[in-house]
Amino acid sequence: MSTAKIQKKTYFKPIVLIISGLGVLLSLYLTYNYYSGSQAAFCGAGSECDTVRQSGFSAFLGIPVALAGVLGYALIFISAITPMTRRNKWLTLYVLSFAGFVFSAYLTYLEFFVIEALCMYCVISALLMTGLFMIVLAAKPELYAGLSAFKTLALSVIIAVVVVFGSNVIQDRDAGMSGDIPSGASSRANDFQTGLAKYLGKTGAVMYGSFQCPHCNQQKKLFGSAFKYITYVECHPKGENANPSLCLAKGIMNYPTWEIGGRYYEGAMTLEKISEISGYNGAR
Repeated sequence: MSTAKIQKKTYFKPIVLIISGLGVLLSLYLTYNYYSGSQAAFCGAGSECDTVRQSGFSAFLGIPVALAGVLGYALIFISAITPMTRRNKWLTLYVLSFAGFVFSAYLTYLEFFVIEALCMYCVISALLMTGLFMIVLAAKPELYAGLSAFKTLALSVIIAVVVVFGSNVIQDRDAGMSGDIPSGASSRANDFQTGLAKYLGKTGAVMYGSFQCPHCNQQKKLFGSAFKYITYVECHPKGENANPSLCLAKGIMNYPTWEIGGRYYEGAMTLEKISEISGYNGAR
């Protein structure tokens, strides 16, 4: 065995472990940010990081993409240290790393052409997964030279189709279940919705949000056509009548955020909860 091949074999496992370990740590950090609603480091309020996080593409079937990243990187890490034949190890790592690479490419496409915002942490994660895939691919001659180029290509096509098609199906299902709408709802409001909305408008309550935030659209939908009485501030720079500087000055980090009676409440709330917080006593 040549010196070059010995070096490749020697450094293959440590490199895979280091990169996948970094991926686990990064994904855990982003998962924490997702569930805690805290701001990621180096990402200001109303930044493109927030745009991506608040978009309808930040979770699949209610599971944050970051948590899926934890699972993906962890599986690669575990596979790298699990005793198995060289061929089985390479095949397992190839399937996992290529699936992760395709999924990362799919998410990057969404960021560029659908969400129109780029999260630097997502880019770093995509680069880590790309690095893993390239390293595993480069190790094929030493670990599984017997697998023909045709079979490798066929396997890759199958994985890519499953990942992309599956992601699209799940995303379509999420969109159908969420009831999201592109802007304020137009359904006819009842007396309670109208009374509460007018009361909030008169008492100076404000809702801060983003047109790309699915929870914001759900909140608007709860008010129906009465949402026109709500004072709404669009925080996304590309939104209609946007005022991101006000959102930044107010320290708005998550959407939607309600300002009621001088206090701030993050997240979409039921009308009953808003009524209780605001002190509205109108009939239901």
